[in-house]
Amino acid sequence: MALHLRQNMNMRMEQRLKLTPQMIQSIEILLLPQMALEERIMHEVETNPVLEIADGPDMGQVPADARLSTDAADSGASDGGGGIGDKFRDADQEWIWKRKSAHRDDDSPDKMAALESTPERPPVLANFLIDQLRFLELDPDVRHLAEEISWQLDRKGYLTVTLPELFPEENLEHAEHAWEVVRKLDPAGVGARDLRDCLLLQLVREPGDNAFELVLIRDHLDDVLKNRLPVIAQALGTSVDRVQEGVAVIAKLDPKPGLPYASGQNHIVVPDVTVERDERGEWIVSVPDGRLPRIEVSQSYHQLYTQGAGDDKEKAYLKEKIASARFIIDAVQQRKRTLLRIVSEIIKHQTAFLEQGVEQLRPLMRQDIADRIGMHVATVSRAVKDKYIQTPGGVLPLAAFFSGGIATQDGSEAESSKAVKIRIHKLIEKEDKKNPLSDQEIADILAKDGLDISRRTVTKYRIADGIPSTRQRRMY
Repeated sequence: MALHLRQNMNMRMEQRLKLTPQMIQSIEILLLPQMALEERIMHEVETNPVLEIADGPDMGQVPADARLSTDAADSGASDGGGGIGDKFRDADQEWIWKRKSAHRDDDSPDKMAALESTPERPPVLANFLIDQLRFLELDPDVRHLAEEISWQLDRKGYLTVTLPELFPEENLEHAEHAWEVVRKLDPAGVGARDLRDCLLLQLVREPGDNAFELVLIRDHLDDVLKNRLPVIAQALGTSVDRVQEGVAVIAKLDPKPGLPYASGQNHIVVPDVTVERDERGEWIVSVPDGRLPRIEVSQSYHQLYTQGAGDDKEKAYLKEKIASARFIIDAVQQRKRTLLRIVSEIIKHQTAFLEQGVEQLRPLMRQDIADRIGMHVATVSRAVKDKYIQTPGGVLPLAAFFSGGIATQDGSEAESSKAVKIRIHKLIEKEDKKNPLSDQEIADILAKDGLDISRRTVTKYRIADGIPSTRQRRMY
């Protein structure tokens, strides 16, 4: 049978949301945790001669904190108007040019040496994935959601948040399709839920017959990781040598495909936000940016541009660099405003958690915060991703304030899944070790306390927290 290839030229009209380089840069700035942001700002200063480190107080900064008084907490934040974040929304809209008494030689040998020795920033995983999406024929909605999902992957390349947490219900069908698209991109394994999913995504792309290795990953990964090869061999009715061969194939896969694209190598945790009580008992949310270099546009270069010095090529160069400098300054300030609005709303909802501990954690989804402050859920997800908050009880990831809920039998407010896990832990700690509680018995006890929870949910929570089964916990 002959195969005929035919080329056709067709015209069609469609609307697509395209991320501009400025939009991508703004998203990158929002995603960066504190220490990575410091590195990024210094990189921008070193590569843009128009940017310089500011001397003295920066009068263009947005307010650094928000007080959560009762009046403020009750004002209209649900529609994005009149709430706590509003007083930060319009701040810093005017650019303040600082006059300096001395001009600075931005082409000095010291700066040129710094530029030459500055290591090139590694590519961002999301940008790498979005570049691949441009070559695919996709529905515009699916393409946009795939780009959003790309920005939500963690350092390993995993998608650790659920799609309902990221997108409203009406977008979930497209989001499922978009997620599958991302999971087919390079590097193999990105978009996985966990290690098992990541390895399976990679193995199906490997040439040859890998059916045995697929079974090892899908059904026996825990035993593989604990090197219990005889147990696997007995379960599969094969030899230990054959299991070793399969494990050798699995060992060549990458458990963290996104790591080469992760920005920054420093893993020291520096809080991006702090929350503390003042003398009146009000909670104060602030963005401690004292570590960050305060940057401004060089007055000397600004004067050169406004006075029209140089030829057309030089003017175009200055215009581009000044615009880039102004954008990075605005992006850093926008990051602060966004964090203040989001975290202020989180703290209003989770005050009991701060005051009384994790058992008082209320159910809260990222979509809930987005709805209350009139912001897109993807922006909320980006803002809290890999960020930490300093609280009176210690440094916590912002993600710790979010939790799904377990319904109560009387129809009152649901209890957070994290609080339920704590209750399960306490029941197991107090159980008779010679006659440990079964998952069904735990579910029955919680049901008597008013929780509508099934045995399967208890089992899921127990396994997720690494708690052994009833048989494994029994002492003789």
